[in-house]
Amino acid sequence: VKPTATFNLSLIATSILLASAPSFASDDVEVIQVTATKAQPVDISIDSDALDKSQAQDLNDIFRKQSEVSVGGSSGVSQKIYVRGLEDTMLNVSIDGAEQSGSLFHHQGRLSIEPELLEKVEVNAGAGRATNGPGALGGSVKFTTKNADDLLAADQQFGAQLKGGYYSNNKGKKTSASLYGRVADNWGVLTSFGYTKGDNLVNGDGEEEKNTAYEQKVALVKLSGDLTDTQTLSLSYDYRNDDGTRLIKPHMQPVEFKNKNVPIKQETDRQTITANHKWAHSSKLNLDSTLYTTASKLAHIDNPSYGTSNGTITTNGGKVFNTANFASNTLITGVDYKKDQLRFATGGKDHTEDGTVYGVFVQDDWQVTQALLLSAGARYDWYKLDEDGHSSFSSSGFSPNVSASYFILPEIKVHASIAQAFRGQQTKEMFLVGWAVNDANRVAEEATNKEIGVNYAKQSFSAGITLFDNKIENVVGKTKINGKTVMANLGELRTKGVTGYAGYEFERVSTHLSYNQSRPELNGSPLLDYHFNLGTSIGDTWVLDVNYQHNDRLAFGWNSRFVEKLTHVAAGESEKDAYDVHDVYARWLPMAGDDLALTLSIKNLFDNYYKDHASWYDYGYAQAGRDVRLNASWAF
Repeated sequence: VKPTATFNLSLIATSILLASAPSFASDDVEVIQVTATKAQPVDISIDSDALDKSQAQDLNDIFRKQSEVSVGGSSGVSQKIYVRGLEDTMLNVSIDGAEQSGSLFHHQGRLSIEPELLEKVEVNAGAGRATNGPGALGGSVKFTTKNADDLLAADQQFGAQLKGGYYSNNKGKKTSASLYGRVADNWGVLTSFGYTKGDNLVNGDGEEEKNTAYEQKVALVKLSGDLTDTQTLSLSYDYRNDDGTRLIKPHMQPVEFKNKNVPIKQETDRQTITANHKWAHSSKLNLDSTLYTTASKLAHIDNPSYGTSNGTITTNGGKVFNTANFASNTLITGVDYKKDQLRFATGGKDHTEDGTVYGVFVQDDWQVTQALLLSAGARYDWYKLDEDGHSSFSSSGFSPNVSASYFILPEIKVHASIAQAFRGQQTKEMFLVGWAVNDANRVAEEATNKEIGVNYAKQSFSAGITLFDNKIENVVGKTKINGKTVMANLGELRTKGVTGYAGYEFERVSTHLSYNQSRPELNGSPLLDYHFNLGTSIGDTWVLDVNYQHNDRLAFGWNSRFVEKLTHVAAGESEKDAYDVHDVYARWLPMAGDDLALTLSIKNLFDNYYKDHASWYDYGYAQAGRDVRLNASWAF
């Protein structure tokens, strides 16, 4: 195995960083804002320009520059998002407001999104505001796709954009075509289609990671415009397909013993239909409404042990909320609803589960003085679960939150928050239906998240530190009771940690350094890779991002991710080795304007062999070695 650089970061360096948040003034460089208080709705925000520069291809690429977020799995279908060590199944995830509920199969990811279609990504870490939705034990992730206005120039009626890309590591090719225009004075339509195909990944030792080849098809159709001077409407259809021959358990290496993990044909796709309506009647009446349906499918064809298994999780839901703006405060009130329908056929039997959630919520942000901001809110949710042929459950609970931020000096802001989140009984992982039943004594999960921190910002320098403690009681997972596999309450899942960040900008150069340490523990013992649907343990993570804007047409960037050796592991479990991975990019606009864009990026510049700590470390795949990516985009 090719060695990677190892490193030790001194307590002095740690102290300097943790006394320190980036704030970049230039619009020409990537802006990643980490807010210091839950009184503001977003902790991490990533825009489309940042994704274009890095030629983001999957979830790993989207979050590669975020120290609080890790993505495990070397192939798209196996990738899972971890925020402060908690898996995305513990968070509320939405695409254009459409909830992405449930879990398909614990040996692969449940989320699929095309980075090229994204306008922005927002992450809230930890239980927080009432607007994060029901059951957001570990926070929320919100994906927002583009519309016609995001691509049209101010004086343009119709346009098109063609893109082509090549990826050297797996001889991958990507093409996409987008057509967009104003079909009426205040209405625009966007249609986008993409196709990507690649061979098996090659790790840093030059070895193929078998069964990681992929073929993806994506489509987005969105109609948006003004109904009146005060009302807007958006209708969208989002589709993603990723079929192929993969291992039964895609995030693990092959195991031929008893056909435990051999290649089979798999079919995966997601379809999401969303309607968003906004009515800005007055300062005190601003209604936002969302209706959606989303369906995620996974099929295993001709499994040598179980035959064909085919299932879909369909979520139908809606949300209505009003934002009332007063002289010194903003009040948000609303209701939401969703119903998860799980349909799974395997072994000649059909299985169903249905889960329903109703919720009401309120959130108020009060600017008491110019220096003091208070926020308080709460939501109340009702859950009902009907398990096929077994038990029915119902529960309800209260999720309050309160936070404050105060400028003790013009440059220094302190903040503190405490929030709770309630999650009742919900549908289980699809591939467990018919095999594992819910324990009759299963009760709701309840999270309490506490945060405290300080931020400093003056001129071109800003920095900050946040300490957090997120405790989830009665966390639910798979276990055995009286010899039977059941979904039951496992105990307490607690994550303590710290996140820090520092940034400085001078002339055309911006620098950003971030740090995260998260220590998730189940009943006092560090989380393991096989605590599926809960989370995993990851070494302390540092991310350095440097961008240089040479002029309006030429930009360069360097990103380094350092993950320290993980020694905080359960007794008898393997430690995880330290690694570092470095990426660079150059973007050139050779013509006046930005009609033609040429981008060169190199992932894993030094061709290091490593395993991401968020992957199954002992049995999982290594990450891709050096990957030279070339992309051309032409808009006309």
